[in-house]
Amino acid sequence: MLSRFASPTVSVTLSQDIVFVHALESPFPSQDPVVHGTTLIKLPSRKAIRRVKVVLEGLCDACGGGALPYETTSVLSKSLEHDLAGEVFEAGNHAFNFTFIIPSSTPASQRSCYGRTRYYVKALVEFDGMLNGGVVSPPVALWISANPSPPGEIPFPLDLSFQHFSPDLGPVGVGISSPHLTVAALCNVRLSLLGPPKPVSIVSVVGVITQTFTVHYRDGTVARPKPMNLTLKKVDHTASPSLSVPIHNPATCSVAPGPVIDLPRQVEQPIVNLPSFRPVSTCCTIHPDVDVPDPTPLARVEAGQEFHHSRICRVPDDDHVRPSTLDGSPKTVIRVSHQLSVEVRYRKDGDTEDMILTMGKPVTITSCCCLVDSLTLPAYCAKKPSKTIIRPLESRCACNMTLKECLDRDGVLLQRAGVLDPPSSEARFLGVGSDDKSPAYTAAGHDYLSSVPIQRRGTFDSGFEDGGG
Repeated sequence: MLSRFASPTVSVTLSQDIVFVHALESPFPSQDPVVHGTTLIKLPSRKAIRRVKVVLEGLCDACGGGALPYETTSVLSKSLEHDLAGEVFEAGNHAFNFTFIIPSSTPASQRSCYGRTRYYVKALVEFDGMLNGGVVSPPVALWISANPSPPGEIPFPLDLSFQHFSPDLGPVGVGISSPHLTVAALCNVRLSLLGPPKPVSIVSVVGVITQTFTVHYRDGTVARPKPMNLTLKKVDHTASPSLSVPIHNPATCSVAPGPVIDLPRQVEQPIVNLPSFRPVSTCCTIHPDVDVPDPTPLARVEAGQEFHHSRICRVPDDDHVRPSTLDGSPKTVIRVSHQLSVEVRYRKDGDTEDMILTMGKPVTITSCCCLVDSLTLPAYCAKKPSKTIIRPLESRCACNMTLKECLDRDGVLLQRAGVLDPPSSEARFLGVGSDDKSPAYTAAGHDYLSSVPIQRRGTFDSGFEDGGG
């Protein structure tokens, strides 16, 4: 029961705290999502209300670094009003439903070291009378996520493959695939060598994401901070303790297991066939969640020998990788672009320093919120809510998914993608000069290639060159 001496309050509740937009560059009509909500007014006594106003606003705070200023820009502003003309409301709770249409060209929510783009909804209630004034609700955050796929569909699969001829490694093929490339998602990285002309040692094969930010000011100034390189972490089934059941294998386990123990039954429970388990030896114990290291060097490849390597990697979470900015959002202040590459570090016999061959292409990394659980929420329902919204619908994020959940969802597809087909032709590059490129040579402009020497204990500053060998 409301106390007559309490002050009136107003609060806002949204039907969901995340909305997906699908920006289009074409002039065709877009399908704009709809946000439903409820404004709840609590009155301790009879009040005459003049109007109720609900505001949806989006602000972007950005700074390109250095001597550039810190600037705040409005990217979205919507409001609606209920003109009640001094209607008297009795003491109690009074709810008003509202609906906002979010344009598909709205910039996505953003947070990074260069600023943030945030959206919120708040309500204002004005009472009739000079001494009554009004009350304002606390702002409620709304997260807007960009989805490159049509509304309600998960992001499209990624399947990249490109080839290059290297004088040191011969014909090189690289493939990168993912059921849906999002932040914190899994992807498969593949490398295939048809046979180097001379023996080489493959030191490492890693996937790298090059993330580039651009900050656009109102006066036309564009800040371009230095791109950052993020390494994809290798994962394996041994890194997740609940992926497999530790069964004793006499061929590999030197310690004999203990006897079979039956699980105890409770007297008050019905009799069921409870499973039995066999304690495993220490050599069968599943490892905890740790990174899976590679051997050093990764492999030794003789002249003319084929080499195939495949690994499953995970994209870093949203604390490190931000979603790519999609075309069709001209008001986006902080824009992000990505390039996904594979770095092959190798050393030729007789050399004292390593060489790095980098091959990759620009990609679009979707938000970690673009999961089936979240996309199937009724974000695009045009039907007016029939009841008061008490709490928003829950949505999921890929960053909160365990490695087991990721592998259970995408492990089979990634393992199939990791199966490398045998080469369809024999190695025919022996004796070919450096000016005579292989038919699989990738033209400049479609991907970036570089092969540079690197000191064994030095660091590699990627300067991509087209068509480097």
